[in-house]
Amino acid sequence: MIFRAVMMSRAKVALGFGALNGELGRIISCSLMSCVDLRLTGALIWDSGYFMQVLEGDPDHLRDFMETVARDGRHQDYRQLEFVQAMRREYQTWGVGGARTGSKPAALIKKAKTIVPTADEVRTHVRHLISSGVVAETPPLVTAAA
Repeated sequence: MIFRAVMMSRAKVALGFGALNGELGRIISCSLMSCVDLRLTGALIWDSGYFMQVLEGDPDHLRDFMETVARDGRHQDYRQLEFVQAMRREYQTWGVGGARTGSKPAALIKKAKTIVPTADEVRTHVRHLISSGVVAETPPLVTAAA
């Protein structure tokens, strides 16, 4: 049984490609190792001060992962936007990417400052940023995105 979770939080750490040597790099490293160990697929992105993540996998592993993120002091205003059974996996790997420094904030980010975006909006934004390039990615964690 595969579940999907969608999360969003405001970052309490510096973001951007120049911040990969600091706390951002540590977050990515820990997330990558956890996702490999737990066979969670999906993607983590940062954009304009926000983290957004889509994860797929075993429901108990997802709950444990989300509880860890919710307690992590490097995140604030943590929101779980979705936790549902999925028909199939959309990702074979776990990847991470971010908006380019100086890029114009997406409409989703502007909306997030006043109202909580939907899980579908966050999933679409994550997919868009990951498709434009990843900073790091695991090898395939499942044999097929199914």
